[in-house]
Amino acid sequence: MSNQIATAFPLKTFRTDFLNWSKETSGKNILSCSPKTSAELLDVINWAVDNKFKVRPVGIQHNWSRLTIDNNADNSDVVLVDMTKHLNAATIVKHGDYGYVTAQTGIQMEALVTLLEKKKLGFYSMPAPGDLTLGGVLAIGGHGTGIPSVNEERPAGGSWGTVSNNIVELKAIVWDDNLKQYVLKTFERTNPEISAFMIHVGRAFIYEVKLQVPRNKRLRCQSFVNVPAVELFGQEGEGIRTYTSFLDKCGRAEIIWFPFTTTPWLKIWTESPAYNRISRPVHSPFNYPFSDNIPVQVSDLVRKIHNGFPELTPSLGNLMFNLVNIGLGATISSDLWGWSKDVLMYIKPDTLRVTANGYVIFTRRENIQKVLSEFKAKYESMVDIYKKSNAYPMNGPIEIRVTGLDNPADTDIAGAVPPALSAARPVDAHPEWDVAIWLDNLTMPGTPDSLKFFRELEEWVFNHYSGDYATVRVEWSKGWGYSEKDAWDNETVIDTLIPDSLTQGITDGYDWRFAKATLDKYDPHYLYSSPLTMRLFKATL
Repeated sequence: MSNQIATAFPLKTFRTDFLNWSKETSGKNILSCSPKTSAELLDVINWAVDNKFKVRPVGIQHNWSRLTIDNNADNSDVVLVDMTKHLNAATIVKHGDYGYVTAQTGIQMEALVTLLEKKKLGFYSMPAPGDLTLGGVLAIGGHGTGIPSVNEERPAGGSWGTVSNNIVELKAIVWDDNLKQYVLKTFERTNPEISAFMIHVGRAFIYEVKLQVPRNKRLRCQSFVNVPAVELFGQEGEGIRTYTSFLDKCGRAEIIWFPFTTTPWLKIWTESPAYNRISRPVHSPFNYPFSDNIPVQVSDLVRKIHNGFPELTPSLGNLMFNLVNIGLGATISSDLWGWSKDVLMYIKPDTLRVTANGYVIFTRRENIQKVLSEFKAKYESMVDIYKKSNAYPMNGPIEIRVTGLDNPADTDIAGAVPPALSAARPVDAHPEWDVAIWLDNLTMPGTPDSLKFFRELEEWVFNHYSGDYATVRVEWSKGWGYSEKDAWDNETVIDTLIPDSLTQGITDGYDWRFAKATLDKYDPHYLYSSPLTMRLFKATL
């Protein structure tokens, strides 16, 4: 940046490096600033449009997809706006058995839920990491795991979908065509245009949101490492310990299945208002230290695998499972009891960094076991084929979670609209599809043949889960659109499958086309768009 531009910039600037969670996307020495008020933020954004710069809000950079910058790109015309330093305030108002929090989007999730807990409020389903900004979570439709157990009713202020479905109103910085500048505009949940902003995939700049939050609950989190995958993933009727059986019992369950092992790590969360004298009470989150710190045995194996010994991958999978199995006992962590945040948040920044794909299967609750059984069979057949060629592209676990949908009725606001770009947005033509199954495959960045494996699996997923049986959407924050050379690079996925997945079967008008038109209207300069989102939304300046 020239001295003339530096002098004209409305705030003090500094230079930062950008590095995402998996260390696969980086940028060096990027112009940055940390506004303290909405007025300062508006000054930065209007300066940027006048000087032909791009503006990208940044938080903790805990993301995979390139929604902020491209990897090793020319970012000389980009301003990174750090929201975490100053724009992180929150106020809470109780309303009977639930409440509302109005928060600036730079606040981190751990700080937010800690404040909520002090007011006896809390989410029952949310992302596991604490070092995520609220703005980042909402941009990509961050989620946890949870559907109603048998006979469970939705609590006041609660939602079965993504965190974004809790939005009551938001303030976005948008283009005003009359004033010819960007301004702060409030959108309420009944405003049709808010549907494009609740999950915007990096195409908008959200300054503040108001969320509904239910009354906090104590949850019991139990870990099981003795349920075989063949039973957990089995077709309905093939065993008494299917994944669905746990969902029916408690509604909240998560599978982490390490490669080349026969027994996953299963966690379930059960509402438990009173202490049962069996569980270990916890009063803070992140209660699995064995998964936070990478032991030398794991780092040594990873190094050997990347140095030409891929056949050690099965040993790595078994080692990671054994560390969990032993760690749960050594830390007395297999049965925990505490407030929601203390048992739902468990991923720390020093957890092993991996890359991940992500897909959401929409189907009937009765089809959950069918979906999982078929996925397991396909995954194992692919692994076996690659193994015969001494190729081991998947050295991380499979992770599975199930949520409800982003149903606007969960807000109890008459006329509320759905988030148009949500992976959990209901399909009007298939009201019987009532669950979203989130499937992730993890592996170390740069693992040989991983892109090929991801591409083949992605093609099968889109082709197989189709018709009246199910449909597929991508999980915005993860990897998708695989080509032979990279993720987020497949023309068919980007140009056709993604737009179609958010258009076909949607009859209420809040679809991909409406979202694109709305975002184009309020950011005609594509000020907030990265190269990936420019391509995804077919931007033309």
